[in-house]
Amino acid sequence: MPGKTNLFTPILEAFRQIGPRLATSGRTQEEQEVVASILREVNRYCRKEVDGLAIDRRGALGQEMLDAVAERGWFGLTIPEEYGGAGLSMSAATRIATEICKYNGSLATCVALHSGLALYGLIHLASKDLQSRYLPEIAAGQRIAAFCATEPNAGSDIGSMRTLLYEQDGIFRLRGSKSYVTNGGFAGVLTVIASSPGLGGARGGHTMVVIDPSWTGVHKQAEENKLGLKGPSTITIDFDDVEVPRDHVIGEVSKGLDLAHEALTWGRSFMAAGCLGSAMAAVQEAREHIAGRVQFGRTLDQFPLVREQMAAAMADVYTVETVLRLVCDVFDSRSGDIALDSTVAKVLGSERAWNVIDRGLQLMGGAGFIEETGMPRRLRDVRVTRIFEGANDVLRLHLASATLGWPRAGLQEFPEVSPLVPAPLRTEAERFDEMLREVGVCLASIQKQYGFKLFQRQSLQSVMADAIMATYGMMAVLVRAAASVQDQDTPETCVELATAKLACKRLESEARLALQTMTRGADDEALTLANAVLAQ
Repeated sequence: MPGKTNLFTPILEAFRQIGPRLATSGRTQEEQEVVASILREVNRYCRKEVDGLAIDRRGALGQEMLDAVAERGWFGLTIPEEYGGAGLSMSAATRIATEICKYNGSLATCVALHSGLALYGLIHLASKDLQSRYLPEIAAGQRIAAFCATEPNAGSDIGSMRTLLYEQDGIFRLRGSKSYVTNGGFAGVLTVIASSPGLGGARGGHTMVVIDPSWTGVHKQAEENKLGLKGPSTITIDFDDVEVPRDHVIGEVSKGLDLAHEALTWGRSFMAAGCLGSAMAAVQEAREHIAGRVQFGRTLDQFPLVREQMAAAMADVYTVETVLRLVCDVFDSRSGDIALDSTVAKVLGSERAWNVIDRGLQLMGGAGFIEETGMPRRLRDVRVTRIFEGANDVLRLHLASATLGWPRAGLQEFPEVSPLVPAPLRTEAERFDEMLREVGVCLASIQKQYGFKLFQRQSLQSVMADAIMATYGMMAVLVRAAASVQDQDTPETCVELATAKLACKRLESEARLALQTMTRGADDEALTLANAVLAQ
């Protein structure tokens, strides 16, 4: 499974089986039809009713919009049909999250966080009784979900949280405070992770519980004043010795941290979907601008440098879309754990979305700096995606450290892609095979040289992750493109082929730069400067 053997071999072994599935929006024809219907309604509603500038000015989505979303069933996308939801797969639900985010990041964040991170525990891990109690109301939009993990002193290091679940006179109680709770102000159900050292025997640990915010002792604080994503509520919630029924524990007592990581895996995939939608919208707006803006006697889209920048943006969007589809396929097909795959999707998605939107703003010139164009809002909204649900810097360390558990023999021999692709992609596939071999040899060498001392070398871990992510992206692009362009010669496939080729070229360059940095060793000059300045 990915993350246990390595990220590459299981996918390469199923190369030809996976590719065709990446072109579909659902597991079955019926689900694809449902997705198409929902997407039509997303476009109808958002074009007419979603005013991003107005949302930012009032600093809230507004009850009318929340009611409209509930009426359309969008709060039930991932909830099983038996509880009144649509029961969509991850592949299907993320397609819808992407489409909503093309129109507005605030609305997409509200829906996607609710559908993904906040509901994972109830949908996949909770008891049938707990599901029956809450999921029908959530599917109907009568309750919106929020996830509570971050604390004033616990961000990416969620293991250091101080919110406490304890037992007193045979009753579970919750005490503590959770920060930056998205959807918190209007949430009707909370999934909370708390330290529970007294409940889990010698091992101690953390426990995941469901909390109704109407219970005595739950106190919602004022709204945060944020840089972006001004629509969804973001607040601190205090828990003052809240009585928690024992049947509101999700999973086993003391296993909550493991369950939280599962939920975050799901959530990161939905976040990547939002990043994709924002980047797609930015590309479209920039294309329209450069096609109509005349400078030096011709439209901007006639200038080679502008064309190259647009091509790079389109290739990056294709990469994010493809990696996300691959991760969703691995999850939906139950072919492996996606903890590391979703990390790749989240980091690549958030960073490429930022770059694409920033470049789109630049191409629009002064117009891109004007609020009414929507580009400044997209830039603000996407910035936080590199921070929440795991800061990208920390996720890089997690990804690199996971390679210590990959069998060294498997890193030195991978299935080859070049015999599996159509002729137009043969060169890219051969370069990928070579690239993957080099990355594998380098990772195996680092395993042997450093072992667990790797944890002391964060700079090395970071560039290891960069090499892994770029190579993974290249693999994903080849999986998808090989199936799409096979025995076809249409204008659409010609565009996709050109996009895939450029995406592979950019990803290979990133991987090679990371490899060069890995082999060069520590940046002594940077360390010398940091030591001198930070010691003052």
